[in-house]
Amino acid sequence: MASANAGVLGVTAIKPPEYHGWEAVKMFFYDSEKGEYMGRTGKSWALIILFYIIYYTLLAAFWALMLFIFLQTIESDRPKWQGDASLIGSSPGVGIVPTQPDATIDSSIIMFNRDKKRMGAQSHVPGYETWTHNMNKFLKQRYSDDASKACSPGDDRDHFEQHGNEPCNFDTAVLGKCAAQPFGYDEGKPCIFLKLNRLYGVRNEHYNGSIPFPEDMPTDLVDHVKDQKEDNNQVWIDCHGENPADVESLGKISYYPKTRGFPAYYFPYLNQEHYESPLIAVQFENPAMGQLLHIECRAWAKNIRYDRMDRIGMAHFELFILDTEMTETYEDSFK
Repeated sequence: MASANAGVLGVTAIKPPEYHGWEAVKMFFYDSEKGEYMGRTGKSWALIILFYIIYYTLLAAFWALMLFIFLQTIESDRPKWQGDASLIGSSPGVGIVPTQPDATIDSSIIMFNRDKKRMGAQSHVPGYETWTHNMNKFLKQRYSDDASKACSPGDDRDHFEQHGNEPCNFDTAVLGKCAAQPFGYDEGKPCIFLKLNRLYGVRNEHYNGSIPFPEDMPTDLVDHVKDQKEDNNQVWIDCHGENPADVESLGKISYYPKTRGFPAYYFPYLNQEHYESPLIAVQFENPAMGQLLHIECRAWAKNIRYDRMDRIGMAHFELFILDTEMTETYEDSFK
């Protein structure tokens, strides 16, 4: 028989008091029995606040120190790595104007009805003003009418090093028949503008006779360069159909200015204020109607690499010109 004074073998848990409603809310903010505010005592709150003040102060100081060290390694007006030492390299890309409207931003097709300035909102073929408005806006926003700082072929190659804050102004008058709206689109003879993307400090190496012409350079371009007596220090441009059918249907191509190149006195780009990139206008005089034409425009200079897959040193686009009858037939294909 067990002794009456035997020790207690177990204990009974005491259920804590339960609080509900407003009383539970008051107990959360202040528990008078434990002296806690929102689950912590005053001392506990003071210690944790002090910890985070020290922690974030040290973190901010470390971040500020790293940023200060980083800023000592770069210039505010020029990239740290330039030319071949940079990831971009010394091969500027070739930009094309007009650019695509937002609705077709992923496309490279310049398609329009040459007979209509504007088309209905539901039409799959835009009127030619879609492109000419784009081009005219580009010229008005980027290029001034001030020709007081125009440069000439006789300018020294180091013009920008001597007059870094006085870049050459580009005179849009040299764009010839492509200088004003509607840029030939109303006649089915569209113009496009080409420009070189700005790469800081890059000096182009020109094929001017002193540097041997590459074997794959088009014969007509080589002959053109040899005929340039006044200024052959230029980055040359050649546009052509990509496939035999495109070459046959593309027709005559005219370049403005007639020199067919970007003159050396516009380069290098050194982040000059009011710098204006030179343009070359390319006009397709008699392209085939109703045929999708694949076109490539390539820049030629020794420092500019060419890679069709990565679109280096060239621009690619398609040209699709329709008249009203062809447009109606094209629209019927969507019904």
